[in-house]
Amino acid sequence: MKKFVLLISSFLLAQLFTSCGSSIDSTDNRYKHAAEEKITAAEKPHASLVEDFDFSPYFLQIEKTKKDSSEAKPVDDDLWRNYPRIDNSQKETIHQPGYRVQVMATDDLDEAQQMRSDIYFKTNKSDIYIAFQPPLYKVKVGDYATQSGANTLAFKLNQLGFPLTQVVADTVNIRK
Repeated sequence: MKKFVLLISSFLLAQLFTSCGSSIDSTDNRYKHAAEEKITAAEKPHASLVEDFDFSPYFLQIEKTKKDSSEAKPVDDDLWRNYPRIDNSQKETIHQPGYRVQVMATDDLDEAQQMRSDIYFKTNKSDIYIAFQPPLYKVKVGDYATQSGANTLAFKLNQLGFPLTQVVADTVNIRK
């Protein structure tokens, strides 16, 4: 039995070595075919292709008009009528005790920043703060002098899908 297994294994081993070395084309022929394909690809006439597409109708025509600089006045577009206007004359910020709405408290900064961006895109509020009070990052929204304004925001955030909102006392930024 051992001789039979040894004979079959040696036959299979010999078959493996002889079959790996032979192929339909020899290596020499394989490289000759690849070189011939490169030559025929290079000989294709690309010069016969003619670009007949005219781009000139698609060029942007900009007409410059002279405007009198003495008549410069702000443009009142209907596009911006629904957005609140920011009064740039308010430059002084006062820090005073007030209220904010805490949306989340987590130990992961990336999670807090993701929550901040979610709140921004759902509410378009710019006064969103991430405060680090070890060991937690707390995401807070709003600057309210009264608790009723903060309660209203907490209700709106709760309706938008932020269920863990709570009103907290904090030092807020009031612009004067």
